[in-house]
Amino acid sequence: MSSRCTPTADAPIPSRPDRHPTGHPSRRRPSATTRLPHSRIDGPPMARTYTLRDTGSSPRRTLDLEARLNPQQRQVVEAPGGPMLVIAGAGTGKTHTITWRVARLIEDGVAPERILLLTFTNRAAREMLGRVEDLLGVRARAVWGGTFHGIARRLLREHATSLGYPENFTILDSEDAASLMKACIHARTPRRSDLRFPRAELVLRLFSATINTGRPLGDLLLDQAPQFEPHLEDLETLHAEFTARKVELGMVDFDDLLLLWARLLDEHPELATRARQRFDHVLVDEYQDTNRLQAHIIDEMVRDHRNLAVVGDDAQSIYAFRGAEYTNILRFEERYPDATRYLLEINYRSSPEVLDLANRSIAHNARQFPKTLRSEQPHGPTPALVECTDEHQQSQFVAQRILELRDEDIPLERIAVLYRAHRHAMELQLELSRRNIPFIVRSGMRFFEQRHIKDVLAFLRWVENPRDELAFRRVATLAEGVGDRTAEKLFLFLSAFDDPAAALADPRVERIVPSRGRRPWRNLSAVLQHLATPLVRSQASAAIDHVRDAFYDAWARQAFDSSTNRITELQTLAAYAEQHGDVAEFLDNLSLAGVLTGEDATAGPRADEYVVLSSIHQAKGLEFNAVFVLWLAEDRFPSARALLNEDDLEEERRLFYVAVTRAQRDLYLTRPMIAWEREHGRVVLRPSPFLRELTREPSPPPWERWTLASD
Repeated sequence: MSSRCTPTADAPIPSRPDRHPTGHPSRRRPSATTRLPHSRIDGPPMARTYTLRDTGSSPRRTLDLEARLNPQQRQVVEAPGGPMLVIAGAGTGKTHTITWRVARLIEDGVAPERILLLTFTNRAAREMLGRVEDLLGVRARAVWGGTFHGIARRLLREHATSLGYPENFTILDSEDAASLMKACIHARTPRRSDLRFPRAELVLRLFSATINTGRPLGDLLLDQAPQFEPHLEDLETLHAEFTARKVELGMVDFDDLLLLWARLLDEHPELATRARQRFDHVLVDEYQDTNRLQAHIIDEMVRDHRNLAVVGDDAQSIYAFRGAEYTNILRFEERYPDATRYLLEINYRSSPEVLDLANRSIAHNARQFPKTLRSEQPHGPTPALVECTDEHQQSQFVAQRILELRDEDIPLERIAVLYRAHRHAMELQLELSRRNIPFIVRSGMRFFEQRHIKDVLAFLRWVENPRDELAFRRVATLAEGVGDRTAEKLFLFLSAFDDPAAALADPRVERIVPSRGRRPWRNLSAVLQHLATPLVRSQASAAIDHVRDAFYDAWARQAFDSSTNRITELQTLAAYAEQHGDVAEFLDNLSLAGVLTGEDATAGPRADEYVVLSSIHQAKGLEFNAVFVLWLAEDRFPSARALLNEDDLEEERRLFYVAVTRAQRDLYLTRPMIAWEREHGRVVLRPSPFLRELTREPSPPPWERWTLASD
């Protein structure tokens, strides 16, 4: 009898195991394929085969397009192959449409594993693929979905050696990249003129910009840091040294992931063909946010079949400062002359009054795809333009109105205050605190960037890649008496062995450590040796628990005043790790989580109500019942710099459009009339150009003017 569990179409449903009177299965019942002991009756031993059904062969589900999609969405979902440009206005069901497009492709016979869905956040990919799975069942799990960096990582793991990297290369996050850059700068021969050499963080930003935009380093230096232009030659040399050092250590940063993906497509014809032929359809979300390098990668990936669907909204292109190239979406039809354009204009988020303001404002942009959002929501209040004497009165109004909205049964967490720059909310934060109104600011240090989180992750990083010098230094210097120089000596000694983790047991290692640090080092070394065993590495959560229990919790109690909170967060980290299997997979996912725009992988529902304070850039993709937009005054919003360039002014208008379309029903635009400036004292502020241009139209302004009075 065969021992294989082969699913068969006519296999009988296995009978239910014998049960005790309590209802629990009998423990004396053998498991499938287990031989029963010889009975007292002569004859051959008994056995049975238990057949597992293929969960992927569940009954085919039929997609009800007419009931679940509006006519515009249905056109997109049912479109044939070939290049297609989907202009999806704010609140028009973009995610819903992409989800159904993927599901329809699978229903039409496209193998799920031959579909590539590129997004800008892991959360977006999980949401869309989860919805596809809800529609079609587990067969949708094979779709390749994720961020550009995540997909790059998956492809590069297969071809790393062909590109000069080990298969177990480490992905550097921003902090670790800065540490490595500092080391490279420090290693240069110091000269007196180097006293004003740019900081590592600025150097990394410049290098990233030149990679993602294709602009020469010299041009970027003149634009962003002209005072360092005399160092151009040194910076170009440093770039080469930094790149060589990463290769030597088996490391890549986020920019390398995209750059190596592009190199694979451009410089390795056989590998490029394999990569392109892996997929029959490519879909790209938020296409207006792609940079030059990402657009090139997309074009190369579809060069053979040209089944490309890009979805985005040119009116929400607001990330030029990150390297996003607005012309990617504007000129898509120039690169793909046979492309079909589709518009999604039916808005399910905002009231007609909010959309009237948004439509009329964005119409003043010259470079765009014309569209008019139409609301499916009932009528609501007219947006309010609130004229305030100064910033203090602006803050008083916002705080008081927030309390009134809460009394009208709008939860605080459904209220947002949006602004062009973080400094615009400083006075408001003070006012909210004075009135005991809880709030959060969508900025600051993220969960995985905190020191205690990075310390524990460094243990895992080093045992996974013993050539990761940054991780080793971080771990080693946790031992009292071990400084940077000792850590460097230890790393160099261990790196000479094929198995550095096993070499920790060599007695010569401890002699490198100063006498006062040998006992702490001995304890730390034992943790690393145990952590490096295959059994521990097979479960990331167990590895984290071991680091905590054997070393870090006790160390944290001595090192931090807030050790209780930090230890609790480490427990949260271990719980999160349970979702991600072994150490290698967990580290990859965490490294990639460092490019999400504000999302926190551990965030769950909060019991407390809080008002959301956010820059407009960080609020993109969110929606709220009530929205306040602050500082609609010239030189504040838009910024003074934007007034000098029409392209910049149009991007600022798109930013205003994004702010307005976050509101579902209640929208308040505040305009301080006087500001205090250190150089000029009290200054009278003109209204924002975005307000003035709407008052000059033949139609009445799309707001109700509010004036403030004191009791």
